[in-house]
Amino acid sequence: MKAIDRGLSPLVAVAAVGALAACADLSYGPPYERTAELPPDKGLILFKADHVGERPARRIQYSDNEQRVEYTLYRGGGAQAEFVYMERPYNLNVAFNFPYTIADRVGSWNYSKGQAVQWERATRIDTRLGEMFYRPYRMTARNQTCIGVSGEWDRDPRDWRQRHTRIMFGYYCAPAGQELSRDRMVSLIGGLGLKGVTERSDDYADTVYNFHRDVAANFAGPDGSLKATEIARNGAGDSAGVADYPFRLAQYYNPYYGRGGN
Repeated sequence: MKAIDRGLSPLVAVAAVGALAACADLSYGPPYERTAELPPDKGLILFKADHVGERPARRIQYSDNEQRVEYTLYRGGGAQAEFVYMERPYNLNVAFNFPYTIADRVGSWNYSKGQAVQWERATRIDTRLGEMFYRPYRMTARNQTCIGVSGEWDRDPRDWRQRHTRIMFGYYCAPAGQELSRDRMVSLIGGLGLKGVTERSDDYADTVYNFHRDVAANFAGPDGSLKATEIARNGAGDSAGVADYPFRLAQYYNPYYGRGGN
């Protein structure tokens, strides 16, 4: 706007203001950061298990110019599962810095934070989403058998560090006293999916044309955004959530690094 004030012709000034107004209508325009609680049948993450179904108790999605990050809480019959999925818009030079192990992430969920945990070794498996790792553990005080999961996919070949552009992590804890066989663990992980990836959906907010649609459609203003973020961080007065949501791990990279770029 300073350039308009310093002698631009009226025609140029009107064109410039029009361009700014048009930009405001783009998905990348302000507000840059928004969080919304989505209806159970919206969003991205899918999960099927005996005690919890496809419809989560809570589904929160965050988006900004570089990423969207979805949190889901599934709970039923004494079982509990929470997952986070993050991805970037298709056309940006953005990748995720994700240095965490399964144990790192399990230790950060409110459900298991501060709990005594007995770990087993991690195992790699192939799923409908791609390669994933899972690690069984037991929370001794709660007498619960659980599995932590983590998957990273779609390395960006333009990124000199070859980082991933899609990430999912989370856990499932069986009802107290219920054991989980290895076959059952693999079956549970096989129940993880994503709209538009493992299941066709007319309701999928894809990474190309409508990346911000779900958040925009359910955005309840700044106060609603704070409330939704608080639910993802601290649950709804219960043992759920993860304090560092929405993480903001997306970083721009220079696609010309090593080819004459900086």
